[in-house]
Amino acid sequence: MAEGFILEIPEQVGQPVAARRTPQAKTREWPAGTRIISADSHMLESDLWVDRFPPHLRDAAPRMIFKDGGWDLSINGRSMTPNPVARHLCDALECYPGLTSVEARLKDLDIEGVEKELIFPQRLFGLMMFGEIEHKEHVFGAYNTHISEMCAQAPGRLYSVMVPSYWDPEAARDSVARCLELGARCLMIPIKPGKFADGRTIQYNHPRMDPLWEAIQGSGLPLAFHIGEAIPTAEAGAVGVSVLTQMQGFRQNWAQLTFGGVFDRFPGLKAVFVEAGLAWVASMLHDADMIYNSFPTSVSPRLAHPPSWYWRTNCYATFMTDPVGLELLHRIGPETCLWSSDYPHQESTFGYTRGALEAVFRACSVEDAQKIVGKTALDLFRMNAP
Repeated sequence: MAEGFILEIPEQVGQPVAARRTPQAKTREWPAGTRIISADSHMLESDLWVDRFPPHLRDAAPRMIFKDGGWDLSINGRSMTPNPVARHLCDALECYPGLTSVEARLKDLDIEGVEKELIFPQRLFGLMMFGEIEHKEHVFGAYNTHISEMCAQAPGRLYSVMVPSYWDPEAARDSVARCLELGARCLMIPIKPGKFADGRTIQYNHPRMDPLWEAIQGSGLPLAFHIGEAIPTAEAGAVGVSVLTQMQGFRQNWAQLTFGGVFDRFPGLKAVFVEAGLAWVASMLHDADMIYNSFPTSVSPRLAHPPSWYWRTNCYATFMTDPVGLELLHRIGPETCLWSSDYPHQESTFGYTRGALEAVFRACSVEDAQKIVGKTALDLFRMNAP
């Protein structure tokens, strides 16, 4: 291992930026029955909004245009990405063919042995950084239609994540039904959802959100939270500070659903916490059960089970590489863990995917490893269905 690193996958160390990597070819066969599924991969949006907006609102539609060496996403002429940053993103990953071309992507997946992917957005997270998004029903509705069309280019390989009407829970039934109609296999809502139209802050543990949880539970689709909404500062170390803090975990979102009684009211709701790894889960569950035990007269609403019970019953977390988390599987539950490649991000396993998968098989039994690298995702995201 390179001096000064604690990374435990040799092929991971010294990887170039994602746009300059090559997929890792097969070195050996996996144990019989292994299915390799990425529970979190990404695709770059195109200039998809204008033509899908109502004619009278098209001037307010987001625009995604390649100019001056990078992709510029803007609303009402306000760019989300300064040109030097856009050019850097292009050079590092956003101009890599597999981020936009389904054909190029599938070639990489075939070499690295990834059978199927769940597709999350790329720049849609950037819109969430802007603050309050106007015309959400059109912004997210257009994206949902677009990603459905992209995944339809590779049936049985690519599966879409869509955004329901989290800002208008009263409309959730129709919104979720539309996502199902478009072929969604997972529904994503923001970590920081902003405000309702009446100015009140959206709180996921407020009963006002129950129509959304009811609609999602009824759909049978899992709910996802994904890192990527934080705004990096312009100060020294911005990238390190931004990525490190986002990968701390999802304590607030999980606590709102658990201590807020959402899982008790909607026991069929499944929640997936994406791209923060596994290790955060073990300490969170200890702390949650400590609170439940130490504040018996203060925890309200009264829960039907200890908090850790809801994790093992209702929740999942994705990771790319996490040696510490894999050592804690007995505390987290291997059945709640989902491997992902995060293709083709900087922090993705692209270029050493087979090495990352080897680490999972070294860390646990073949049975548990096969759940983690694919079998659980196949069932959770209904990937065995057309």
